[in-house]
Amino acid sequence: MSAKKYYYNNLITKSNNKPKTTWNIVKTITKNKKTANNITTMNVNNKPTSNPLTIENAFNSYFLSVAENLLKKIFSKPNTTNNTDPLLYLKQNTCLITSQIKLKNTTTYEVNKIIQSIKSKNSSGYDEISSRILKISAPYIISPLTFIFNKILNTGVFLERLKFSEVKPLHKKADTTDFSNYRPISLLTSFSKIIEKIIYKRLYCYLSENNILVDEQFGFRKKLSTDMAMYAFLNKVLSSLDKKYYVGGLFCDLQKAFDCVNHNILLNKIKFYGITGIAYNLIRSYLDSRYQRITMKDSKTNKISSTWENVKHGVQQGCVLGPVLF
Repeated sequence: MSAKKYYYNNLITKSNNKPKTTWNIVKTITKNKKTANNITTMNVNNKPTSNPLTIENAFNSYFLSVAENLLKKIFSKPNTTNNTDPLLYLKQNTCLITSQIKLKNTTTYEVNKIIQSIKSKNSSGYDEISSRILKISAPYIISPLTFIFNKILNTGVFLERLKFSEVKPLHKKADTTDFSNYRPISLLTSFSKIIEKIIYKRLYCYLSENNILVDEQFGFRKKLSTDMAMYAFLNKVLSSLDKKYYVGGLFCDLQKAFDCVNHNILLNKIKFYGITGIAYNLIRSYLDSRYQRITMKDSKTNKISSTWENVKHGVQQGCVLGPVLF
Protein backbone atom coordinates (compact mmCIF):
# COMPACT_ATOMS: atom_id res chain seq x y z
CA MET A 1 0.00 0.00 0.00
CA SER A 2 2.84 2.39 0.84
CA ALA A 3 4.57 1.57 -2.46
CA LYS A 4 1.38 2.33 -4.40
CA LYS A 5 0.94 5.63 -2.56
CA TYR A 6 4.55 6.57 -3.28
CA TYR A 7 4.07 5.68 -6.97
CA TYR A 8 0.97 7.86 -7.39
CA ASN A 9 2.50 10.77 -5.45
CA ASN A 10 5.51 10.59 -7.73
CA LEU A 11 3.28 10.69 -10.84
CA ILE A 12 1.50 13.82 -9.60
CA THR A 13 4.71 15.56 -8.52
CA LYS A 14 6.39 15.08 -11.91
CA SER A 15 3.26 15.89 -13.94
CA ASN A 16 2.95 19.16 -15.91
CA ASN A 17 -0.83 18.91 -15.62
CA LYS A 18 -1.50 17.85 -12.04
CA PRO A 19 -5.33 18.06 -12.06
CA LYS A 20 -5.55 15.85 -15.15
CA THR A 21 -3.04 13.35 -13.73
CA THR A 22 -4.95 13.24 -10.44
CA TRP A 23 -8.24 12.51 -12.19
CA ASN A 24 -6.61 9.82 -14.34
CA ILE A 25 -5.32 8.14 -11.19
CA VAL A 26 -8.80 8.30 -9.62
CA LYS A 27 -10.33 6.77 -12.75
CA THR A 28 -7.69 4.04 -12.81
CA ILE A 29 -8.21 3.14 -9.15
CA THR A 30 -12.00 3.10 -9.49
CA LYS A 31 -11.73 1.26 -12.83
CA ASN A 32 -13.80 3.93 -14.46
CA LYS A 33 -11.35 5.20 -17.06
CA LYS A 34 -13.20 5.97 -20.28
CA THR A 35 -11.78 7.79 -23.25
CA ALA A 36 -13.08 8.78 -26.66
CA ASN A 37 -10.63 6.39 -28.28
CA ASN A 38 -12.24 3.22 -26.93
CA ILE A 39 -15.42 3.61 -28.99
CA THR A 40 -15.79 0.23 -30.64
CA THR A 41 -19.47 -0.06 -31.55
CA MET A 42 -22.08 2.50 -32.58
CA ASN A 43 -25.61 2.36 -33.98
CA VAL A 44 -25.47 3.65 -37.56
CA ASN A 45 -28.84 3.78 -39.33
CA ASN A 46 -30.31 1.69 -36.47
CA LYS A 47 -27.77 -1.05 -37.04
CA PRO A 48 -24.72 -1.76 -34.82
CA THR A 49 -21.37 -1.50 -36.56
CA SER A 50 -17.74 -1.86 -35.49
CA ASN A 51 -16.16 -0.47 -38.65
CA PRO A 52 -13.96 2.47 -37.44
CA LEU A 53 -14.22 4.49 -40.65
CA THR A 54 -18.00 4.05 -40.85
CA ILE A 55 -18.32 5.17 -37.22
CA GLU A 56 -16.14 8.25 -37.76
CA ASN A 57 -17.95 9.40 -40.89
CA ALA A 58 -21.28 8.88 -39.10
CA PHE A 59 -20.00 10.92 -36.13
CA ASN A 60 -18.93 13.73 -38.45
CA SER A 61 -22.27 13.76 -40.27
CA TYR A 62 -24.14 13.80 -36.96
CA PHE A 63 -22.16 16.67 -35.42
CA LEU A 64 -22.49 18.75 -38.59
CA SER A 65 -26.24 18.13 -38.96
CA VAL A 66 -27.25 18.75 -35.32
CA ALA A 67 -28.15 22.41 -35.81
CA GLU A 68 -30.15 21.92 -39.00
CA ASN A 69 -32.08 18.96 -37.56
CA LEU A 70 -32.95 20.89 -34.39
CA LEU A 71 -34.12 23.91 -36.40
CA LYS A 72 -36.32 21.70 -38.59
CA LYS A 73 -37.75 20.10 -35.46
CA ILE A 74 -38.49 23.49 -33.86
CA PHE A 75 -40.07 25.17 -36.88
CA SER A 76 -42.10 22.12 -37.87
CA LYS A 77 -44.26 22.70 -34.76
CA PRO A 78 -47.59 24.55 -35.17
CA ASN A 79 -47.66 28.32 -34.47
CA THR A 80 -43.88 28.56 -34.84
CA THR A 81 -42.33 31.13 -37.16
CA ASN A 82 -38.75 32.10 -38.02
CA ASN A 83 -39.65 35.52 -39.42
CA THR A 84 -38.82 37.44 -36.23
CA ASP A 85 -35.64 39.50 -36.44
CA PRO A 86 -33.38 38.53 -33.47
CA LEU A 87 -32.01 42.08 -33.41
CA LEU A 88 -35.40 43.60 -32.54
CA TYR A 89 -34.80 42.78 -28.89
CA LEU A 90 -31.42 44.50 -28.92
CA LYS A 91 -32.76 47.61 -30.66
CA GLN A 92 -35.55 47.97 -28.12
CA ASN A 93 -33.58 47.31 -24.96
CA THR A 94 -29.93 48.11 -25.59
CA CYS A 95 -28.21 51.46 -25.96
CA LEU A 96 -26.44 51.85 -29.27
CA ILE A 97 -22.66 51.59 -29.05
CA THR A 98 -20.98 54.67 -30.51
CA SER A 99 -17.36 53.49 -30.33
CA GLN A 100 -15.78 50.98 -32.70
CA ILE A 101 -13.25 48.27 -31.99
CA LYS A 102 -9.66 48.64 -33.17
CA LEU A 103 -7.35 45.65 -33.46
CA LYS A 104 -3.94 46.92 -32.40
CA ASN A 105 -0.85 45.09 -33.61
CA THR A 106 0.71 42.37 -31.52
CA THR A 107 4.37 42.22 -30.46
CA THR A 108 7.00 39.53 -30.08
CA TYR A 109 6.64 39.98 -26.31
CA GLU A 110 2.90 39.27 -26.40
CA VAL A 111 3.30 36.30 -28.74
CA ASN A 112 6.05 34.79 -26.58
CA LYS A 113 3.98 35.33 -23.42
CA ILE A 114 1.02 33.51 -24.97
CA ILE A 115 3.20 30.63 -26.16
CA GLN A 116 4.68 30.20 -22.69
CA SER A 117 1.19 30.26 -21.13
CA ILE A 118 0.03 27.30 -23.23
CA LYS A 119 0.26 23.98 -21.41
CA SER A 120 2.92 21.65 -22.74
CA LYS A 121 1.16 18.71 -24.36
CA ASN A 122 2.07 16.04 -26.87
CA SER A 123 -1.39 16.14 -28.47
CA SER A 124 -1.72 18.15 -31.66
CA GLY A 125 -4.05 19.21 -34.42
CA TYR A 126 -3.98 17.90 -37.97
CA ASP A 127 -0.57 19.54 -38.56
CA GLU A 128 0.98 17.26 -35.89
CA ILE A 129 2.82 20.17 -34.24
CA SER A 130 2.22 19.85 -30.50
CA SER A 131 2.38 22.70 -28.00
CA ARG A 132 5.51 21.08 -26.54
CA ILE A 133 7.30 21.37 -29.91
CA LEU A 134 5.98 24.91 -30.32
CA LYS A 135 7.40 26.04 -26.97
CA ILE A 136 10.80 24.48 -27.69
CA SER A 137 11.06 26.19 -31.09
CA ALA A 138 9.57 29.51 -29.90
CA PRO A 139 12.87 31.52 -29.84
CA TYR A 140 13.41 30.77 -33.53
CA ILE A 141 9.90 31.45 -34.86
CA ILE A 142 8.50 34.31 -32.73
CA SER A 143 9.49 37.07 -35.19
CA PRO A 144 7.92 35.50 -38.33
CA LEU A 145 4.84 34.49 -36.30
CA THR A 146 4.41 38.07 -35.08
CA PHE A 147 4.68 39.32 -38.68
CA ILE A 148 2.03 36.81 -39.87
CA PHE A 149 -0.34 37.56 -36.98
CA ASN A 150 -0.11 41.30 -37.63
CA LYS A 151 -0.99 40.63 -41.28
CA ILE A 152 -4.11 38.81 -40.05
CA LEU A 153 -5.05 41.71 -37.73
CA ASN A 154 -4.45 44.31 -40.44
CA THR A 155 -6.21 42.54 -43.33
CA GLY A 156 -9.08 40.84 -41.49
CA VAL A 157 -8.34 37.51 -43.17
CA PHE A 158 -8.01 34.39 -41.01
CA LEU A 159 -5.61 31.94 -42.65
CA GLU A 160 -7.26 28.93 -44.30
CA ARG A 161 -4.70 26.49 -42.85
CA LEU A 162 -5.73 27.49 -39.33
CA LYS A 163 -9.39 26.62 -39.92
CA PHE A 164 -9.02 22.84 -40.03
CA SER A 165 -9.77 20.98 -36.81
CA GLU A 166 -9.74 17.37 -35.73
CA VAL A 167 -12.67 16.43 -33.51
CA LYS A 168 -12.74 13.81 -30.80
CA PRO A 169 -16.14 12.59 -29.55
CA LEU A 170 -16.37 12.83 -25.75
CA HIS A 171 -18.97 10.64 -24.08
CA LYS A 172 -21.31 12.60 -21.78
CA LYS A 173 -24.01 10.26 -20.53
CA ALA A 174 -26.15 7.13 -20.94
CA ASP A 175 -25.98 4.82 -23.98
CA THR A 176 -22.48 4.73 -25.49
CA THR A 177 -23.83 3.63 -28.89
CA ASP A 178 -26.01 6.74 -29.31
CA PHE A 179 -24.37 9.66 -31.16
CA SER A 180 -26.47 12.24 -29.28
CA ASN A 181 -24.73 11.28 -26.04
CA TYR A 182 -21.37 12.59 -27.26
CA ARG A 183 -19.88 16.09 -27.24
CA PRO A 184 -17.47 17.18 -30.04
CA ILE A 185 -14.13 18.46 -28.71
CA SER A 186 -12.02 20.25 -31.33
CA LEU A 187 -8.25 19.88 -31.53
CA LEU A 188 -6.91 22.96 -33.28
CA THR A 189 -3.42 23.73 -34.46
CA SER A 190 -1.14 25.34 -31.87
CA PHE A 191 -0.66 28.35 -34.16
CA SER A 192 -4.43 28.89 -34.29
CA LYS A 193 -4.59 29.01 -30.48
CA ILE A 194 -2.02 31.82 -30.39
CA ILE A 195 -3.78 34.13 -32.85
CA GLU A 196 -7.16 33.31 -31.26
CA LYS A 197 -5.82 34.41 -27.86
CA ILE A 198 -4.57 37.65 -29.43
CA ILE A 199 -7.99 38.35 -30.99
CA TYR A 200 -9.78 37.27 -27.80
CA LYS A 201 -7.88 39.78 -25.65
CA ARG A 202 -8.84 42.67 -27.93
CA LEU A 203 -12.44 41.52 -28.35
CA TYR A 204 -13.05 40.86 -24.65
CA CYS A 205 -11.46 44.19 -23.69
CA TYR A 206 -13.84 45.99 -26.08
CA LEU A 207 -16.89 44.12 -24.75
CA SER A 208 -15.91 44.93 -21.15
CA GLU A 209 -15.15 48.62 -21.76
CA ASN A 210 -18.55 49.12 -23.39
CA ASN A 211 -20.45 47.04 -20.80
CA ILE A 212 -21.87 44.85 -23.55
CA LEU A 213 -21.89 41.68 -21.45
CA VAL A 214 -24.49 41.89 -18.67
CA ASP A 215 -23.57 41.21 -15.05
CA GLU A 216 -25.82 38.14 -15.05
CA GLN A 217 -23.64 36.45 -17.68
CA PHE A 218 -21.55 33.93 -15.74
CA GLY A 219 -19.08 31.39 -17.07
CA PHE A 220 -16.16 31.91 -19.48
CA ARG A 221 -15.41 35.23 -17.74
CA LYS A 222 -12.78 36.30 -15.24
CA LYS A 223 -14.08 36.52 -11.66
CA LEU A 224 -17.53 35.41 -12.87
CA SER A 225 -17.31 31.63 -12.75
CA THR A 226 -20.20 29.19 -12.51
CA ASP A 227 -19.45 29.03 -8.76
CA MET A 228 -20.34 32.73 -8.59
CA ALA A 229 -23.58 31.98 -10.44
CA MET A 230 -24.48 29.40 -7.79
CA TYR A 231 -23.68 31.88 -5.03
CA ALA A 232 -25.77 34.65 -6.63
CA PHE A 233 -28.68 32.25 -7.14
CA LEU A 234 -28.64 30.88 -3.59
CA ASN A 235 -28.23 34.37 -2.12
CA LYS A 236 -31.27 35.59 -4.07
CA VAL A 237 -33.38 32.61 -2.98
CA LEU A 238 -32.41 32.77 0.70
CA SER A 239 -32.83 36.55 0.87
CA SER A 240 -36.32 36.25 -0.65
CA LEU A 241 -37.31 33.45 1.73
CA ASP A 242 -36.13 35.53 4.70
CA LYS A 243 -38.50 38.27 3.54
CA LYS A 244 -41.37 35.73 3.38
CA TYR A 245 -41.59 35.99 -0.44
CA TYR A 246 -42.68 33.12 -2.65
CA VAL A 247 -39.76 31.81 -4.70
CA GLY A 248 -40.06 30.11 -8.07
CA GLY A 249 -37.42 28.91 -10.51
CA LEU A 250 -37.44 28.33 -14.26
CA PHE A 251 -34.50 26.30 -15.63
CA CYS A 252 -33.75 25.96 -19.33
CA ASP A 253 -31.40 23.42 -20.87
CA LEU A 254 -30.06 24.69 -24.18
CA GLN A 255 -29.60 21.55 -26.23
CA LYS A 256 -26.39 21.53 -28.32
CA ALA A 257 -25.99 25.24 -27.57
CA PHE A 258 -22.50 25.75 -29.04
CA ASP A 259 -23.32 23.68 -32.11
CA CYS A 260 -26.46 25.67 -32.93
CA VAL A 261 -25.04 29.21 -33.01
CA ASN A 262 -26.31 30.82 -36.21
CA HIS A 263 -23.43 32.59 -38.00
CA ASN A 264 -25.64 35.23 -39.65
CA ILE A 265 -27.30 36.20 -36.37
CA LEU A 266 -23.92 36.27 -34.62
CA LEU A 267 -22.36 38.50 -37.28
CA ASN A 268 -25.34 40.88 -37.21
CA LYS A 269 -25.09 41.11 -33.42
CA ILE A 270 -21.38 41.94 -33.37
CA LYS A 271 -21.93 44.60 -36.06
CA PHE A 272 -24.71 46.08 -33.92
CA TYR A 273 -22.24 46.28 -31.00
CA GLY A 274 -19.74 48.33 -33.03
CA ILE A 275 -17.49 45.49 -34.15
CA THR A 276 -17.20 46.60 -37.75
CA GLY A 277 -14.59 47.06 -40.46
CA ILE A 278 -11.50 44.86 -40.27
CA ALA A 279 -12.56 43.32 -36.93
CA TYR A 280 -15.92 42.29 -38.41
CA ASN A 281 -14.25 40.88 -41.53
CA LEU A 282 -11.82 38.93 -39.38
CA ILE A 283 -14.53 37.24 -37.32
CA ARG A 284 -16.51 36.50 -40.47
CA SER A 285 -13.39 35.03 -42.04
CA TYR A 286 -12.79 33.02 -38.86
CA LEU A 287 -16.28 31.48 -39.02
CA ASP A 288 -16.38 30.96 -42.78
CA SER A 289 -15.06 27.90 -44.62
CA ARG A 290 -14.10 25.90 -41.54
CA TYR A 291 -13.56 22.17 -41.90
CA GLN A 292 -13.47 19.30 -39.45
CA ARG A 293 -12.89 15.58 -39.41
CA ILE A 294 -13.30 12.92 -36.72
CA THR A 295 -10.11 11.24 -35.55
CA MET A 296 -9.98 8.14 -33.35
CA LYS A 297 -7.86 5.05 -32.90
CA ASP A 298 -8.73 1.47 -33.70
CA SER A 299 -8.10 -1.58 -31.50
CA LYS A 300 -4.45 -1.59 -32.62
CA THR A 301 -4.06 2.11 -31.70
CA ASN A 302 -3.73 3.07 -35.37
CA LYS A 303 -4.97 6.59 -36.11
CA ILE A 304 -8.00 6.63 -38.40
CA SER A 305 -9.70 9.79 -39.69
CA SER A 306 -12.95 10.54 -41.47
CA THR A 307 -13.21 12.78 -44.53
CA TRP A 308 -13.02 16.57 -44.15
CA GLU A 309 -16.46 18.24 -44.01
CA ASN A 310 -17.52 21.89 -44.05
CA VAL A 311 -18.78 23.40 -40.76
CA LYS A 312 -21.81 25.61 -41.50
CA HIS A 313 -23.15 26.21 -37.99
CA GLY A 314 -21.96 26.73 -34.44
CA VAL A 315 -18.76 27.70 -32.69
CA GLN A 316 -16.31 24.96 -31.88
CA GLN A 317 -15.89 23.59 -28.38
CA GLY A 318 -12.25 23.53 -27.43
CA CYS A 319 -11.22 26.70 -29.27
CA VAL A 320 -10.32 30.01 -27.59
CA LEU A 321 -12.84 32.28 -29.33
CA GLY A 322 -15.74 29.81 -29.04
CA PRO A 323 -17.03 30.78 -25.57
CA VAL A 324 -16.95 34.57 -26.08
CA LEU A 325 -18.63 34.26 -29.48
CA PHE A 326 -21.26 31.99 -27.96
